[in-house]
This record gives sequence, structure tokens and C-alpha cells, in this order.
Amino acid sequence: MSFTNVSVLEQIRARVAKTLTAGIQLNMSTDESKKLLKRHVNRKTNVVIMFTDVNNSTEMSLSLPEDRFALMIQTFAQEISIAVTGYGGYVFKYEGDAVIGLFPGEYDQAKACKNALNCTTSILEIIKEVINPAFKENGLPEISVRIGLTYGYALVVLYGNSLEKAYIDIIGSSISLASKIVSIAKANQVLVGESIYNILLSSESISDSKFIEINLDPTKWKYLSRSDPESMYRVYEYHS
Repeated sequence: MSFTNVSVLEQIRARVAKTLTAGIQLNMSTDESKKLLKRHVNRKTNVVIMFTDVNNSTEMSLSLPEDRFALMIQTFAQEISIAVTGYGGYVFKYEGDAVIGLFPGEYDQAKACKNALNCTTSILEIIKEVINPAFKENGLPEISVRIGLTYGYALVVLYGNSLEKAYIDIIGSSISLASKIVSIAKANQVLVGESIYNILLSSESISDSKFIEINLDPTKWKYLSRSDPESMYRVYEYHS
């Protein structure tokens, strides 16, 4: 599914306008993600984890009335959620101004990685072509985002003994690293962990020219590679 053609962008513009002017929002439930994870309780599952985080949101929250800032984040989260599901992903959770998405890789890891990266391309275009112009029209500041992705095993855990009522979560190095990667990303930058880079290059799904390894400060970045424990975990900037 592509979000870059003109007719789809027009649909997004109309939806964003309704959200900003009339407060009309779509249902942004994470129920589908919970259904997915319930099938893997107490087991590991392969996923691409994608963090999409609004840049400089703290400064905006201090300079805007609470209801106006909330409206911005709600609009942003709505459109990111639709993009994630449109590319075969699931919205795992909302954390403040961040949306965390999952792309299942149990059966085709290369496809999951490619879908996630295509989703990031659409997200950046939607923000540039739709969200920011709409924010400007409504007297709101434009936004930029930081995006971080990793691929790997995640252990699905249940907090309680009821599959239907207990809180369900995922733990493991993949989600921890995704949060670390997004924290070092710059405005409108997409950073991916080494596993995604290795999977896509080995499957010849995406050209090596789309990735640039970034230089990491070894005094601050102390995470070791899963494939080579003697080396530092590598991070790459993705260019669509």
C-alpha cells in the first residue's frame, strides 16, 4: 500500500483537517497488536520494532496551551498509526509523543524490514506534505520526527494470569535498542540497527547505497553487536 500518490494524500488532508478543526479522531486502539502478541505469550517472536518520536516535543509542550499541544500529538499519532497498519504493521503502544509499531517477521524477515522502511518514507512525506501545512494553517508549529528501527527476537510476557485481562508486553534487546537508536536520531532522520541492514543486503531487497553507517561515540554508545560480541553494535542512516 502506498501513501505517496495524490489521491491518498488528499484523503489524509481531509482527515487531518477534520481532526484539527472539529476534533474528529479515528479509533486508535491497540487491540490488534494485543491479539497478535497473545498468540506468542511466554515465547519469542521475530519483529521489526519502530519508534517514531516527535522532535523537541518538550519545548512545544511548554510553549503551547495543553489542549493545543494535545491536539497536535493526537493528530500526529493518528496518522502514524494509519501508516503503520497500512504497511502491514501493528501499533504496539503510545508513549507520550511516541508511537511504537511492530512488523511481524516470523515468516519473512526481509519483507517485514522492507515494509517498515517503506512506512518510514511515507511517514516523512505525510508530515511534510500534509501535517505541517495543516498545522501552519491552524496556527500550530511544524514538527519533525526521529525514527529508530531494529529487528530481532522479542519475548512476549503477560503481567498476571488472565490472557484476556492481564497487561501484555514485550521485553528484550530489540525494543531496548530501538529506544536507544531513536534517542540519537536527528530531525527527520531514520536510523536502523545492524540486523535490518544485514537482512536486507543478504536478501538483495534494498541497495547498499541507501544506507550510511553513522559514527558512534564509544564513550556513550556501549552496546555490543549480537553477531560479533567483540564489535560495537552498528547503526545506519536510511535514505529512501
